[in-house]
Amino acid sequence: MISPLARTRQARRPGNVLALFALLLTSLVGMVAFAIDTGYIALYKTRMQRAADAGALAGAQAALSPPGTVQNEAAVRAEVRTFVTHNMPGLTVRDEDIKLCQYIPYNAAGSRLSYTYSVDNPANAVEVTLRRDGLANSPLDLFFAPVIGTRNAALTVKAVGYCSWGKSIKAGGLLLPYAMQYDYYYAAMGLSRTGVDGNTIQVTDNAVVDPTTLAVTSGSDGIYEVVLFSDKQNAPGNFGSLNLGSSQNTTGELERQILYGPTAADFANPDFVFQVNPADGSLYIPFDAGGDTGMSTSVKTSFEAIMGQPRIIPLYGPAPGPDGLRGTADDTDGNFGSDPLVDGVYGTGATAKYHIIGYAGVVITSVNFNGSQKGITVQPAFLASNKVTPADSAADAVIEGVYLPPKLVIP
Repeated sequence: MISPLARTRQARRPGNVLALFALLLTSLVGMVAFAIDTGYIALYKTRMQRAADAGALAGAQAALSPPGTVQNEAAVRAEVRTFVTHNMPGLTVRDEDIKLCQYIPYNAAGSRLSYTYSVDNPANAVEVTLRRDGLANSPLDLFFAPVIGTRNAALTVKAVGYCSWGKSIKAGGLLLPYAMQYDYYYAAMGLSRTGVDGNTIQVTDNAVVDPTTLAVTSGSDGIYEVVLFSDKQNAPGNFGSLNLGSSQNTTGELERQILYGPTAADFANPDFVFQVNPADGSLYIPFDAGGDTGMSTSVKTSFEAIMGQPRIIPLYGPAPGPDGLRGTADDTDGNFGSDPLVDGVYGTGATAKYHIIGYAGVVITSVNFNGSQKGITVQPAFLASNKVTPADSAADAVIEGVYLPPKLVIP
């Protein structure tokens, strides 16, 4: 038998639970609202970071330019905005939040970015900041936070895309089996250089390479061209093919390397293997390689096939001066090929040896095989390739205009 007191207690128990539920409901709703808004903020910020990453990578690629030319900041910003918009339509990016800079990987974290750059020391990175903080775009409106007096959240994300300098060439890199005297290359970059005849090396500006189609047309684009093969016998630039494999470098081998670059088998050839670094299988400078003077008409079709397409060319010359590859040790004895310390090449014909001191990005703008004065005209160019190794520092960057593909880095 249940006592009256027990019945009273049982009757009151549902009321106690209801009161407790009502007391906790506000806190429960608050926690759910907090979780929803926090998740929404995290999701939106992830989308912003993804857009910033895409913009920084695209901007770093767009910042690359032919050596000796002014980087097009407007084009870089346009490319960044294109990729940001693909990921987050309608998001505004201020000019001030797209910065070209130099990334120095060997510096301590927090001090790897320098916003000072020039034609001689171009930017190799782009920093992108995306905002929803009132400076650009309104803060992010929240769902439930207004209940507790917070209507929105200010969000900011940042990303840095970086294209590393190059240091050496791997097998499969688009390396031409022809060497270029380094004074000729730097003359094309706008520097005053003297040829073997004692006169200033002549350059022209008669070709334009479309960056999208790679078509070559007549015109002026501010990038100089220079004749790779001179019409003067025994003059810088007149020397021909470089042995990047077999010392016999047959026509078929040259044609293949012009189109596709040397293979791992070329680098492993007994005639060439000692030039290759055994640690990573790549070709570091300086090194000496044999070659042959002259230029066979049989490779004409191959050169024509790559017109407008960026390639890497070995630069031969003396040991670099205090300013690196841009030293000024022109040939001074009037007898090119007699002094390898000055000329960077010694021997003649099949016994010729080139002292390779660097690499450079070039693009072929014309191929002339008419008559006895054969010549190929090139201009400085840039390319990004995963077939080069990264430089540890600017001092190790011995490839002009050739970078690794862009990647995201920590400032």
